[in-house]
Amino acid sequence: MTGTQAVPAPNRVVVSAFDVPVEVHIDGDRAGEVAASLRPLWEFCRPADEATAEATVEATVHVVFDSDPALRAEARSRGHLSGDRLDDLLQVLTQRITLAAIDARAGHHLMLHAACLADPETGAAAAFVAPGGTGKTTFVSVLGPGRWYVTDETTVVRDDDTVVPYPKPLSVRRAPASLLKDETAPSALGLQPPRGPVRLVALCLLERDEQHRGSPQVETLGTLDALVALVPQTSHLSEMARPLQRLTTLCEAVGGVHRVTYREAADVADVVDELLGRSG
Repeated sequence: MTGTQAVPAPNRVVVSAFDVPVEVHIDGDRAGEVAASLRPLWEFCRPADEATAEATVEATVHVVFDSDPALRAEARSRGHLSGDRLDDLLQVLTQRITLAAIDARAGHHLMLHAACLADPETGAAAAFVAPGGTGKTTFVSVLGPGRWYVTDETTVVRDDDTVVPYPKPLSVRRAPASLLKDETAPSALGLQPPRGPVRLVALCLLERDEQHRGSPQVETLGTLDALVALVPQTSHLSEMARPLQRLTTLCEAVGGVHRVTYREAADVADVVDELLGRSG
């Protein structure tokens, strides 16, 4: 015995964020709490073969969850994620994982800031583009049951217009106007992940308007207007080969971009079914 206090071994959890194996490396005397929370929250994003995923990690997110404020401060000074509340830490951790995966796929695929739902029978999918904090998670929470939950955050589209699913935990606001959110497992909201190939057949811009009355308004934008709206909501677009041509080709392949103006997510159910070819 040397009298030196043993340093807890780090916890490691690997999640698959649109096929990017991301390792969450967790240190600190409360690291086990983070690891135990991540596994059920990321239930639909766990790699099928964890051993292979661990050997092919493409991005790492470092987390320190410790009782000692000095250790937390030192971790933050190194750019690591740290905090004193587990729920707040998990919220920011979801964001870090997403950003790490986006950076890893820069230049490879179109990555839209969009929610995405698909028809379980055909795999036909519709993406709903909107800036952060404007209702995509609520949209998915309300309309996702009975459909495949593809993602509520980042819709990744390959060159053949198939979508790489990202059924991450949903960040649900603790109060209507709060910036603080609770990470929620998709199954807790009645959502199911894709169980087959997903192909994008519709692309929409969500415009939630509390003053809107009546049925949702759907209008198809011209190509130029669609590009102006989509470019700011696309990650690493300039790093792709011929980016505007690729985005234009996608818009044309799905029959144009539709702007959907609505008040409540439940009002859009029929529109979603029509986009997915489920109407009638």
